[in-house]
Amino acid sequence: MGSTRDSNQSNTSTVTKKATITVPLQLQADVDKYYITGYPEKVKITIEGPAALVTATKNTQNFNLYLNLRDLSIGQHRVQIKETGLNSELTYSIKPKYVTVNIQKRVTKKFAVDVDYNKDSLASGYETGTIEESPDTVTVTGAASEINKIDKVVVKPNLPKGIKSTFDQEVLVQALDKNGKTVNVTLDPQTIHVKIPISIQSKQVNINLKQKGNSSDTSYTFESDVKNIRVFGTKDQISAIGGSIDVPVDVSDVNSSSTKKTINLSDVLGNKVTFTDPTTISVTINRASSNSSALSSTTGNTATSTSSTSSDSKSSTSDNTSSSSTNSTNDNNDSE
Repeated sequence: MGSTRDSNQSNTSTVTKKATITVPLQLQADVDKYYITGYPEKVKITIEGPAALVTATKNTQNFNLYLNLRDLSIGQHRVQIKETGLNSELTYSIKPKYVTVNIQKRVTKKFAVDVDYNKDSLASGYETGTIEESPDTVTVTGAASEINKIDKVVVKPNLPKGIKSTFDQEVLVQALDKNGKTVNVTLDPQTIHVKIPISIQSKQVNINLKQKGNSSDTSYTFESDVKNIRVFGTKDQISAIGGSIDVPVDVSDVNSSSTKKTINLSDVLGNKVTFTDPTTISVTINRASSNSSALSSTTGNTATSTSSTSSDSKSSTSDNTSSSSTNSTNDNNDSE
């Protein structure tokens, strides 16, 4: 029994295990003086050994993987990844085993941040106010050759299509070259707060109801509960609108004494504004009463009639006079 127990214990102690761990890759270099690129932030290491030791190492990760760049000059170098802190009972392999790094002189510079957004995203008639950025500058660090490539540092807010209200969000900062491509540098901060006020101009104007259509022999009056409206549009549109607008009321098809019509203000104003509130107005068209029309007609006829009588009277008198004179002459001739 004793020998069996010792055999089991011996088998347990020799059980091996393999595990793959992803760990950060560290640099041994003067990073205050040099800017280093080309290396992966993390690499994989596969360890193998006693099961308990592998499990403990995987859980604690009490070892480091690093690149020793201290004795390297400016330029590109192929460097082996090394480890420190692994238990000697473990075997390991690192992927990748080598990396190519680019060592350059480190440069730090401040840049103002431009805001680049799509103005076509704004709803029709809406405009932006003064844009606020916080902060409005960022610190850019990188290799001198990369810093020299920077054409501008920008944020590109993604405005939703048809936006009508203020945009207020954190936006990612980008360093771009003259071709609009991202430059490989470090930005601090990586995001800034951007506020873009978005609004539409408006003002209140009076409305003047104006008759439209043929009505030489009829008069009309117009009534509406709406005396003024609010017009909305761009700054230029609103500036071009005076304190009142004329609203034509078509009477060419009005046949009754009182007619109601709904007028669409967009038909009246067209592209002079973006929209109005209200969008339509109701107008009551009052036609002159039939009595008034009859009176007007009678007066006209009377004037015409008077003119005709006077003319006929003169004609009759002239004819009578001429006739009397002729008759008298004839009588005298007969007497002789």
